[in-house]
Amino acid sequence: MRQYFKAINTQKQEYVCAHCMDGGAQLWEWAVNPYGAIFMLLLRQSTETCDGDYVEPPEDLLRIITMKEHPLAVVLAQWNAVEGHPMKDFKESVVGCWTVGRWAGDPVYMIGDYDESGLYEESKSYRNITRDLVEQWNRFVQLPSHELSYDPCESCG
Repeated sequence: MRQYFKAINTQKQEYVCAHCMDGGAQLWEWAVNPYGAIFMLLLRQSTETCDGDYVEPPEDLLRIITMKEHPLAVVLAQWNAVEGHPMKDFKESVVGCWTVGRWAGDPVYMIGDYDESGLYEESKSYRNITRDLVEQWNRFVQLPSHELSYDPCESCG
């Protein structure tokens, strides 16, 4: 038998499902697959931005990225123009980069379905933030080879 894990935040009553990212949910699968890196966004904590950090891009940059008209170097140069500024508090935002740092400082667990605490079952009543997180991740990474996909799994959908 296999044990499946999901990431949960007991304070915000939210979870992230690997199956909804078309991935495996065993601990080893979380560790070696690209979707395990999503915690870089959720757990990010800093009051300022820097090179390679997540910043909320201006709307015109989002349009350029979406249109994919400009080479990556142009996009990165424009992105760098917004670096070095105070980090906005996205934790309570419902638009933009609301996932960035959202779980920083909260009680967060990779909970297995064999765990006796009952958290795995309890988390079924929590909010699944996987779709929003995948969208934010893809906006951040900007590399097709590293983008994630979202497809609600049977137990979440």
